[in-house]
Amino acid sequence: MTKIEFITEAIANQYYTVEEAAGHMGVKTPVLRNYLYQDKLTTYKFKTLTLLSKREVEAWNGRNRP
Repeated sequence: MTKIEFITEAIANQYYTVEEAAGHMGVKTPVLRNYLYQDKLTTYKFKTLTLLSKREVEAWNGRNRP
C-alpha cells in the first residue's frame, strides 16, 4: 500500500513530478515508482498529477547518498 495524500492546491515551488523527482534523486522513473509503492516516500495527488514534496526528496537525497 502506498502513502497518498490528496491536495486541493499544488504550489509549483513545493512539489516535483515523478519524472523531475527521479532526475533530482539520480534514479530512473521506474525505480522511483518502486520506492513509492514500497511506502518510502509520500505521494501527493492533485487532480491527475502525481507529485512528491521537494522537501521530502531533498531529505531522501541527504539520507541515501554516500
